[in-house]
Amino acid sequence: MDAYGLPTSPHFETAVFNGNSLASGASWATWRKPLGKSMASIVCIGAGGGGGTGAIGAGGSASGGAGGGAGATTIINIPLALLPARLYISVPYARTGGGFPSYVSTAPTNAYPNQIVALANGGGAGGNASGVTPGTAGTTGAAATAATMPLGWPFMKIALAGMAGATGGISGSGSNIGITGAVVARAFSGASGAALSAGSPGSNGGGYNVVSSPSYQLAHAGGIGAATTTTPAGNGLHGFRLDTGAGGHLYYGGTGGGSTHGSATGAGLVQGAGGNGFIGSGGGGGGGALTGSLAAAPSLGGAGLVIITCY
Repeated sequence: MDAYGLPTSPHFETAVFNGNSLASGASWATWRKPLGKSMASIVCIGAGGGGGTGAIGAGGSASGGAGGGAGATTIINIPLALLPARLYISVPYARTGGGFPSYVSTAPTNAYPNQIVALANGGGAGGNASGVTPGTAGTTGAAATAATMPLGWPFMKIALAGMAGATGGISGSGSNIGITGAVVARAFSGASGAALSAGSPGSNGGGYNVVSSPSYQLAHAGGIGAATTTTPAGNGLHGFRLDTGAGGHLYYGGTGGGSTHGSATGAGLVQGAGGNGFIGSGGGGGGGALTGSLAAAPSLGGAGLVIITCY
Protein backbone atom coordinates (compact mmCIF):
# COMPACT_ATOMS: atom_id res chain seq x y z
CA MET A 1 0.00 0.00 0.00
CA ASP A 2 1.43 3.38 -1.04
CA ALA A 3 0.31 5.41 1.97
CA TYR A 4 1.73 8.65 0.61
CA GLY A 5 -0.14 8.33 -2.68
CA LEU A 6 -3.58 7.48 -1.31
CA PRO A 7 -4.82 11.06 -0.67
CA THR A 8 -5.08 11.61 -4.43
CA SER A 9 -8.09 9.28 -4.43
CA PRO A 10 -11.45 10.48 -3.01
CA HIS A 11 -11.87 7.01 -1.50
CA PHE A 12 -9.02 7.51 0.96
CA GLU A 13 -8.47 9.92 3.83
CA THR A 14 -4.95 10.01 5.25
CA ALA A 15 -3.51 11.64 8.35
CA VAL A 16 0.28 11.83 8.76
CA PHE A 17 1.81 12.35 12.22
CA ASN A 18 5.45 13.42 12.39
CA GLY A 19 7.59 13.93 15.49
CA ASN A 20 5.73 15.51 18.41
CA SER A 21 7.31 14.02 21.55
CA LEU A 22 10.65 14.59 23.29
CA ALA A 23 10.39 11.38 25.31
CA SER A 24 8.51 8.09 25.18
CA GLY A 25 4.79 8.89 25.33
CA ALA A 26 5.42 12.42 26.66
CA SER A 27 3.24 14.30 24.14
CA TRP A 28 0.14 13.29 22.19
CA ALA A 29 -1.72 14.45 19.08
CA THR A 30 -5.40 13.65 18.50
CA TRP A 31 -6.89 11.75 15.53
CA ARG A 32 -10.65 11.82 14.92
CA LYS A 33 -12.45 9.02 13.14
CA PRO A 34 -13.79 10.22 9.75
CA LEU A 35 -17.33 9.75 8.51
CA GLY A 36 -18.19 7.53 5.58
CA LYS A 37 -15.27 5.11 5.89
CA SER A 38 -15.18 1.53 7.14
CA MET A 39 -11.52 0.51 7.52
CA ALA A 40 -8.26 2.02 8.73
CA SER A 41 -4.70 1.09 7.80
CA ILE A 42 -2.19 2.22 10.45
CA VAL A 43 1.53 2.41 9.65
CA CYS A 44 3.73 2.94 12.70
CA ILE A 45 7.53 3.40 12.61
CA GLY A 46 9.71 3.83 15.71
CA ALA A 47 12.52 6.35 15.92
CA GLY A 48 16.05 5.38 14.93
CA GLY A 49 19.01 5.40 17.29
CA GLY A 50 21.70 8.05 16.97
CA GLY A 51 25.23 7.15 15.94
CA GLY A 52 28.18 6.81 18.30
CA THR A 53 31.17 9.14 18.41
CA GLY A 54 34.58 8.18 17.14
CA ALA A 55 37.58 8.16 19.45
CA ILE A 56 40.21 10.90 19.46
CA GLY A 57 43.72 9.71 20.18
CA ALA A 58 47.13 8.76 18.84
CA GLY A 59 47.52 7.26 15.40
CA GLY A 60 46.43 3.63 15.36
CA SER A 61 44.53 3.92 18.65
CA ALA A 62 41.34 5.79 17.71
CA SER A 63 38.50 3.56 16.48
CA GLY A 64 35.24 4.57 14.82
CA GLY A 65 31.82 5.08 16.38
CA ALA A 66 29.01 2.62 15.65
CA GLY A 67 25.86 3.18 13.62
CA GLY A 68 22.48 3.52 15.32
CA GLY A 69 19.84 0.81 15.02
CA ALA A 70 16.66 1.31 13.01
CA GLY A 71 13.18 1.51 14.50
CA ALA A 72 10.63 -1.24 14.05
CA THR A 73 7.72 -1.07 11.59
CA THR A 74 4.15 -2.09 12.43
CA ILE A 75 1.17 -2.12 10.04
CA ILE A 76 -2.39 -3.09 10.96
CA ASN A 77 -5.71 -3.04 9.08
CA ILE A 78 -8.63 -2.60 11.47
CA PRO A 79 -12.37 -1.96 11.03
CA LEU A 80 -13.29 1.58 12.08
CA ALA A 81 -16.31 0.22 13.93
CA LEU A 82 -13.89 -1.25 16.48
CA LEU A 83 -12.12 2.06 17.13
CA PRO A 84 -13.30 4.90 19.38
CA ALA A 85 -14.12 8.35 18.01
CA ARG A 86 -10.60 9.54 18.92
CA LEU A 87 -7.16 8.02 18.99
CA TYR A 88 -4.02 9.54 20.47
CA ILE A 89 -0.70 9.55 18.67
CA SER A 90 2.79 9.95 20.17
CA VAL A 91 5.68 10.16 17.71
CA PRO A 92 9.27 10.75 18.91
CA TYR A 93 11.43 13.52 17.51
CA ALA A 94 14.86 12.88 16.02
CA ARG A 95 17.48 12.75 18.76
CA THR A 96 20.90 11.54 19.81
CA GLY A 97 20.95 8.36 21.86
CA GLY A 98 18.38 5.59 21.68
CA GLY A 99 15.20 6.03 19.66
CA PHE A 100 11.81 6.08 21.41
CA PRO A 101 8.70 4.11 20.34
CA SER A 102 5.81 5.49 18.30
CA TYR A 103 2.36 4.84 19.77
CA VAL A 104 -1.29 4.81 18.70
CA SER A 105 -3.49 4.56 21.79
CA THR A 106 -7.10 4.91 22.90
CA ALA A 107 -5.94 7.30 25.66
CA PRO A 108 -3.10 9.87 25.85
CA THR A 109 -0.81 7.53 27.79
CA ASN A 110 1.46 4.54 27.19
CA ALA A 111 1.24 3.37 30.80
CA TYR A 112 -1.34 0.67 30.13
CA PRO A 113 -0.65 -1.85 27.32
CA ASN A 114 -4.33 -2.79 27.05
CA GLN A 115 -5.01 0.67 25.58
CA ILE A 116 -2.40 0.41 22.81
CA VAL A 117 -3.72 -0.06 19.27
CA ALA A 118 -0.32 0.04 17.55
CA LEU A 119 3.28 0.67 18.50
CA ALA A 120 6.71 0.43 16.90
CA ASN A 121 9.80 0.35 19.09
CA GLY A 122 12.82 2.58 18.55
CA GLY A 123 16.32 1.48 17.60
CA GLY A 124 19.27 1.50 19.98
CA ALA A 125 22.03 4.09 19.98
CA GLY A 126 25.34 3.31 18.34
CA GLY A 127 28.12 2.95 20.90
CA ASN A 128 30.91 5.48 21.31
CA ALA A 129 34.44 4.32 20.47
CA SER A 130 37.07 4.38 23.21
CA GLY A 131 40.71 4.13 22.15
CA VAL A 132 41.23 0.92 20.18
CA THR A 133 37.78 -0.36 21.18
CA PRO A 134 35.21 0.40 18.46
CA GLY A 135 31.66 1.45 19.19
CA THR A 136 29.12 -1.34 19.73
CA ALA A 137 26.41 -1.62 17.07
CA GLY A 138 23.07 0.00 17.85
CA THR A 139 20.46 -2.66 18.59
CA THR A 140 17.37 -3.34 16.51
CA GLY A 141 14.00 -1.86 17.36
CA ALA A 142 12.14 -4.93 18.66
CA ALA A 143 9.05 -6.06 16.75
CA ALA A 144 5.66 -5.44 18.35
CA THR A 145 3.96 -8.34 20.14
CA ALA A 146 0.48 -9.28 21.31
CA ALA A 147 1.50 -8.30 24.85
CA THR A 148 2.65 -4.81 23.89
CA MET A 149 -0.30 -3.88 21.63
CA PRO A 150 -3.21 -6.19 22.47
CA LEU A 151 -5.96 -4.05 20.92
CA GLY A 152 -4.44 -4.04 17.47
CA TRP A 153 -2.72 -7.43 17.44
CA PRO A 154 -5.68 -9.42 15.99
CA PHE A 155 -5.54 -7.11 12.95
CA MET A 156 -1.78 -7.28 12.43
CA LYS A 157 -0.53 -7.18 8.86
CA ILE A 158 3.21 -6.67 9.45
CA ALA A 159 5.37 -6.54 12.58
CA LEU A 160 8.97 -6.02 11.52
CA ALA A 161 11.96 -5.59 13.79
CA GLY A 162 14.41 -2.86 12.86
CA MET A 163 17.96 -3.40 11.59
CA ALA A 164 21.04 -3.39 13.81
CA GLY A 165 23.60 -0.67 13.20
CA ALA A 166 27.15 -1.31 12.01
CA THR A 167 29.97 -1.89 14.51
CA GLY A 168 32.55 0.90 14.56
CA GLY A 169 35.61 0.67 12.38
CA ILE A 170 38.52 -1.01 14.15
CA SER A 171 41.20 -0.69 11.46
CA GLY A 172 40.73 1.33 8.32
CA SER A 173 37.33 1.94 6.81
CA GLY A 174 34.03 1.89 8.66
CA SER A 175 31.58 -0.98 8.33
CA ASN A 176 28.91 -0.89 5.64
CA ILE A 177 25.19 -1.62 5.86
CA GLY A 178 23.80 -4.21 3.45
CA ILE A 179 20.24 -3.58 2.25
CA THR A 180 17.76 -5.75 0.38
CA GLY A 181 14.95 -5.24 -2.10
CA ALA A 182 12.16 -4.96 0.50
CA VAL A 183 9.39 -2.61 -0.64
CA VAL A 184 7.30 -2.31 2.52
CA ALA A 185 7.74 0.92 4.47
CA ARG A 186 10.78 0.31 6.64
CA ALA A 187 13.92 2.06 7.84
CA PHE A 188 17.59 1.17 7.61
CA SER A 189 20.28 1.45 10.26
CA GLY A 190 23.37 3.64 10.35
CA ALA A 191 26.82 2.78 8.99
CA SER A 192 29.91 3.23 11.16
CA GLY A 193 32.85 5.60 11.33
CA ALA A 194 36.36 4.82 10.12
CA ALA A 195 39.32 4.13 12.38
CA LEU A 196 42.52 6.19 12.48
CA SER A 197 45.72 4.68 11.09
CA ALA A 198 49.13 5.85 12.32
CA GLY A 199 50.90 8.20 9.91
CA SER A 200 48.66 7.27 6.98
CA PRO A 201 45.89 9.02 5.02
CA GLY A 202 42.46 8.72 6.58
CA SER A 203 40.01 5.94 5.73
CA ASN A 204 36.45 6.25 4.46
CA GLY A 205 33.43 5.90 6.69
CA GLY A 206 31.01 3.06 6.15
CA GLY A 207 28.25 3.42 3.57
CA TYR A 208 25.56 1.21 2.04
CA ASN A 209 26.05 -1.93 -0.02
CA VAL A 210 23.06 -1.93 -2.35
CA VAL A 211 21.86 -4.78 -4.51
CA SER A 212 21.91 -4.39 -8.30
CA SER A 213 18.32 -5.58 -8.59
CA PRO A 214 15.86 -3.97 -8.06
CA SER A 215 17.54 -1.06 -9.77
CA TYR A 216 15.76 1.72 -7.85
CA GLN A 217 18.13 1.47 -4.89
CA LEU A 218 20.73 4.20 -4.54
CA ALA A 219 24.33 4.12 -3.39
CA HIS A 220 24.95 5.94 -0.11
CA ALA A 221 28.64 6.61 0.56
CA GLY A 222 30.48 7.26 3.80
CA GLY A 223 32.59 10.31 4.56
CA ILE A 224 35.91 10.54 2.75
CA GLY A 225 39.06 9.97 4.76
CA ALA A 226 41.52 12.87 4.86
CA ALA A 227 43.98 12.55 1.99
CA THR A 228 46.53 15.06 3.32
CA THR A 229 47.65 16.21 6.75
CA THR A 230 45.80 19.53 6.39
CA THR A 231 42.55 18.20 4.89
CA PRO A 232 39.64 17.69 7.33
CA ALA A 233 38.00 14.28 7.49
CA GLY A 234 34.75 14.06 5.51
CA ASN A 235 31.38 13.88 7.24
CA GLY A 236 28.95 11.04 6.59
CA LEU A 237 25.87 11.68 4.46
CA HIS A 238 22.43 12.25 5.97
CA GLY A 239 19.66 9.73 5.31
CA PHE A 240 16.72 10.30 2.96
CA ARG A 241 13.44 8.79 1.79
CA LEU A 242 13.55 6.76 -1.39
CA ASP A 243 10.32 6.19 -3.33
CA THR A 244 10.76 2.73 -4.78
CA GLY A 245 8.16 2.96 -7.52
CA ALA A 246 6.97 -0.47 -6.36
CA GLY A 247 4.36 0.55 -3.81
CA GLY A 248 6.64 1.42 -0.89
CA HIS A 249 9.29 3.65 0.60
CA LEU A 250 12.73 2.98 2.00
CA TYR A 251 14.19 5.22 4.69
CA TYR A 252 17.97 5.47 4.57
CA GLY A 253 20.15 5.99 7.63
CA GLY A 254 23.24 8.14 8.00
CA THR A 255 26.65 6.99 6.80
CA GLY A 256 29.87 6.97 8.80
CA GLY A 257 32.40 9.76 9.15
CA GLY A 258 35.86 9.41 7.64
CA SER A 259 38.99 9.43 9.78
CA THR A 260 41.62 12.14 9.87
CA HIS A 261 45.11 11.73 8.49
CA GLY A 262 47.34 9.85 10.92
CA SER A 263 49.69 12.86 11.02
CA ALA A 264 47.04 15.57 10.78
CA THR A 265 47.94 19.14 11.57
CA GLY A 266 46.34 22.57 11.36
CA ALA A 267 43.11 22.53 9.33
CA GLY A 268 43.28 18.74 9.18
CA LEU A 269 42.56 18.36 12.89
CA VAL A 270 38.77 18.06 12.44
CA GLN A 271 36.87 14.88 13.25
CA GLY A 272 34.46 13.47 10.65
CA ALA A 273 30.85 13.37 11.88
CA GLY A 274 28.32 10.66 11.14
CA GLY A 275 25.28 11.59 9.05
CA ASN A 276 21.83 11.95 10.60
CA GLY A 277 19.24 9.25 9.96
CA PHE A 278 15.94 9.86 8.14
CA ILE A 279 12.54 8.62 9.41
CA GLY A 280 13.04 5.64 11.70
CA SER A 281 16.60 5.09 10.54
CA GLY A 282 19.88 5.07 12.45
CA GLY A 283 22.50 7.78 12.53
CA GLY A 284 26.01 7.15 11.25
CA GLY A 285 29.02 6.71 13.53
CA GLY A 286 31.76 9.32 13.80
CA GLY A 287 35.26 8.72 12.51
CA GLY A 288 38.42 8.31 14.53
CA ALA A 289 40.60 11.41 14.82
CA LEU A 290 44.12 12.36 15.85
CA THR A 291 44.78 13.96 19.24
CA GLY A 292 44.01 17.68 19.15
CA SER A 293 41.17 17.35 16.63
CA LEU A 294 37.97 19.36 16.97
CA ALA A 295 35.38 16.85 18.17
CA ALA A 296 32.29 16.26 16.02
CA ALA A 297 28.78 16.18 17.48
CA PRO A 298 27.05 12.78 17.56
CA SER A 299 24.53 12.13 14.82
CA LEU A 300 20.75 12.02 15.23
CA GLY A 301 18.57 8.98 14.75
CA GLY A 302 15.55 9.64 12.54
CA ALA A 303 12.19 10.64 14.01
CA GLY A 304 9.28 8.21 14.17
CA LEU A 305 6.22 8.28 11.92
CA VAL A 306 2.54 7.31 12.09
CA ILE A 307 0.22 7.26 9.07
CA ILE A 308 -3.50 6.47 9.41
CA THR A 309 -5.35 5.92 6.14
CA CYS A 310 -9.13 5.35 6.12
CA TYR A 311 -11.11 3.92 3.22
